[in-house]
Amino acid sequence: MNEENEENETHIVFQQYSTSLSYSEHETAEASHLGIGAIRYLHTLGLIEGKKTNGELRYSEEEVIQLRRIRRLQHDLGVNLAGVEVILHLLKRLEAIYQELEQERNRVESERNDQ
Repeated sequence: MNEENEENETHIVFQQYSTSLSYSEHETAEASHLGIGAIRYLHTLGLIEGKKTNGELRYSEEEVIQLRRIRRLQHDLGVNLAGVEVILHLLKRLEAIYQELEQERNRVESERNDQ
């Protein structure tokens, strides 16, 4: 009987999220499955920003998604915080390159249609 090695694969999906929802620290902790202390620490490090509204720090849907990504990298994949920072920076850069590529594709397609 032949046994095949199964490999776990991680897929990166770029999606633009645009929403006006904001979450309190408690709601953010629930939604991201992280403690408030961890969220505050990640805020201090600049990995999430949050915005003060009526004296309360609130987080966007995008930041909740970022926190979930951080949690997955740390807890599920065993990446340390320094590695998380590097990965998040690279993902941001990769997304920017992807957007540039899409713009260039659209420009080339437009030129073809004009001919």
